[in-house]
Amino acid sequence: MSNSRNNGLCVKELEVEYRSGELALGKVSFTLPEHGIYTILGPSGSGKSTLLRAITGLMPEYRGELLFNGSSLREQKVLMGLVPQNYGLLPWKTVKGNIRVAMSIAHPREQSKQAREAQIDQWLTAMGIAELAERYPLSLSGGQQQRVAIARAFAIAPSMLLLDEPFSALDAITRETLQQLFLEHWQANPATALFVTHDVDEAILLGQKMIVLPSSKNDPAEVIDNEEVFALKLEEKRASDAFFAQIKKVRKVMQEKW
Repeated sequence: MSNSRNNGLCVKELEVEYRSGELALGKVSFTLPEHGIYTILGPSGSGKSTLLRAITGLMPEYRGELLFNGSSLREQKVLMGLVPQNYGLLPWKTVKGNIRVAMSIAHPREQSKQAREAQIDQWLTAMGIAELAERYPLSLSGGQQQRVAIARAFAIAPSMLLLDEPFSALDAITRETLQQLFLEHWQANPATALFVTHDVDEAILLGQKMIVLPSSKNDPAEVIDNEEVFALKLEEKRASDAFFAQIKKVRKVMQEKW
């Protein structure tokens, strides 16, 4: 058993290079406790997506350490739910089929077909898209595809949840609805979560801490505590003094580092 103090994701001096030798991600260090949620902010090219790809194993060449529950991610299989920017849905599978495929890969022998189908229905209902079950991704709007991608990520019951600017293409009302849905379902089904966003408000609304990546790969990332805002109910956050104070604080860090 690993020591509970080591539980969660530990990123130690992580650095990723392109083949050209140019840095894709400068040194980043932080510890995300198990079942915690941190948001990541950074300008274009700062390495936000690279960080997620390194954690998922899609970029195996890196310097530094990536540990989960005290052991190297290279040496263990950790079930991860990834929501990429382009949703990552299989166009030849229906909405239900997309979630079914993910669940059968994640848990090949753990569920009866009946239990799996019931769980898929439950997640589609939770995301408000039950009526889209037999539709194909290309016939859906961006917001609908996004809900499918999030339902799929939660349905596999991952240990780690990684979201790469999942709401960036959505209108303000849909975005707020999905922020609420996401947070409710994360609280009910906690996973160790990293949420990349370019939206300051979203970073403050959804993260216990915020990691601000600098534009220069030689500068350290800044970690900002956000527990005071995070502890509030979502509908109370936007109107709170603490929320406005955090906006000022984050924008000051962005001006210094970007």
